[in-house]
Amino acid sequence: MFKPALVIFFSLILGACSSPGGSNNSNLGGTHFYSLSSLPPGASTNNQLRIGVGPLEIPRLISRPQIVSRKNNNEIIMAEKHQWGGSLKEDLLQVISDNLSTLLKTENIEQYPWKFAFKPRYQVRINIERLDGELGKQVTLKARWRLISHNKEILVKRAVIKTPVSGRSYNAYVKAQSQTLKTFSQQIAAAIRRQQAQ
Repeated sequence: MFKPALVIFFSLILGACSSPGGSNNSNLGGTHFYSLSSLPPGASTNNQLRIGVGPLEIPRLISRPQIVSRKNNNEIIMAEKHQWGGSLKEDLLQVISDNLSTLLKTENIEQYPWKFAFKPRYQVRINIERLDGELGKQVTLKARWRLISHNKEILVKRAVIKTPVSGRSYNAYVKAQSQTLKTFSQQIAAAIRRQQAQ
């Protein structure tokens, strides 16, 4: 016959397993994981256009698993319970590549480093200097990018893009970052179209 202490012990174990914070919780240790989103793919009608994206550089401040935001101009917040699901640098490179593929209607886009056989008509080199902001306020992207054609630098641009964050959740914060990258990709795509038209 079970002693009362043992009955209480097993009840606590069973309760922990069935509670939202127990082993059935889909978030590892209560941590939420995020990824950036890109534009939905569209019809590819310009596959003669070949684009190489990268190298892409990001500052050490945001090159970490935790999602980084700002409390004010001088104080940053590293969210231990809100992290990137993978490498932020790889995610940024993928999202920008996907966005350019949709905007320029081509599937011939490769990320750096690409195979020797791939000969891009244009290469986009990107140096992201800042991609952060305040929850419930805005996200700021500061970046320098270069357009290269046939191993010659033909354009150097600096982008400063601010996007409002619609809510104080980290989900809203990441959505705003994705929207910022959409606007950034639109600027790059527009520059490539102008070069093609010349």
